Amino acid sequence: MNLIVLSQLTKLLTDKEVLGLAREKRRSLHARRLPRTVEAFAFVDAVEQGVALPLATLHAHVGPYALFTPGADNTTDTHQKFYDHHEHVQSLYFALAKRIITDVIREPCYLQAIPTYRFGLPDNRWVGSYHRDSDFGHGEYELNAICALTPMHNSAALHVEQNAGDHDFEPLNLEMGEVILFDHIDRLHGCPLNREEVSVASIDFRFVPQRFAEAAFTNAARSVNTATAFLPGFYFTRELVEPGVN
Repeated sequence: MNLIVLSQLTKLLTDKEVLGLAREKRRSLHARRLPRTVEAFAFVDAVEQGVALPLATLHAHVGPYALFTPGADNTTDTHQKFYDHHEHVQSLYFALAKRIITDVIREPCYLQAIPTYRFGLPDNRWVGSYHRDSDFGHGEYELNAICALTPMHNSAALHVEQNAGDHDFEPLNLEMGEVILFDHIDRLHGCPLNREEVSVASIDFRFVPQRFAEAAFTNAARSVNTATAFLPGFYFTRELVEPGVN
């Protein structure tokens, strides 16, 4: 076997090992919760005050909207209110993410620069379809978290497969300010119609651990919804977010 072929084989094995480690990390953190923290409460309060809308009764102030579908579940005028205000809560978002990195992930990460804001009104859903994030270009090297901006229970919660591929969905019930990580790549997830007679709101956001960065950002895809490249300085922060001190 010549040296070029041997080098390529070694690199292939190394890539497989890195992918295996990324999968192990993502799967080990599935359903890992971070109890409500000072950082979460500060962020949630600032978002609600900033958009000047009571999130749990959002349906009394906005809409109604047609049933949310893929590609149209994050683009309403109400969603835009959240994004327009985000620059005023960016530092609080970073503080919350740093708390997650410190207490749960426990290694330096690139962070989704602007989280994805979502809301769900009664008799609607807040995710357009059941899906895996790989359907939208996201890679296996990411970790994914949700922070509830309101209580999210039963039909108003995110529903995730308990066993990948089995379609055995269960709600990830969350209290306001609670954070949960989940496997967004292997497991289908989405939500049914919200039958709880309250509105819900959340953010979801992704991390790429530093040790997986080279693999994650080589030939990175683009967001299906925004065409933003999944790269530092674009979809992810340019700088690493380091764990703090417990």
